[in-house]
Parts: sequence; C-alpha cells; structure tokens
Amino acid sequence: MIPNHLLDDLGSEERIAILANGRELHFVVHRASDSRARIRVDAERDGSELLATHLLDLGAIRAFVASREPDLGGEG
Repeated sequence: MIPNHLLDDLGSEERIAILANGRELHFVVHRASDSRARIRVDAERDGSELLATHLLDLGAIRAFVASREPDLGGEG
C-alpha cells in the first residue's frame, strides 16, 4: 500500500507514479509537468517497469494497487 506521508506531503504540482521492480511496487513523486516517456526512461534506468503515472486521487491509487496484488503474490 502507498505510504500515507507521500500523499499528505504532495504539493499541488506533484503527482505519484507507480513502478514495479520484480514483485515489489514502488511509489515515486514526480512533477505534474513530467512526460510519461521521461518517467518511463527514469524507471527503466533503475530496473523498474512503469505501471502508472500522474496519479493524485487516493481512491484511484488504492484501486490500482489492489488490482495488482494477485500479480505480485498478494492474497486475492
């Protein structure tokens, strides 16, 4: 699940990207103006797969994470 402090401290011009590295999800704060392609390049350089970008809504983030749990070895 996404750490609450990421959303609590999110600035008005910041968004969340969700990355996968193997079976682990990672949450990255990025500028709202960043392109998806730029975020993907950064993720791939770190050995991660970009799953979603420009997320702001907690409900949408939770739904996305829940939809991925069976793929990541969570209970489903």
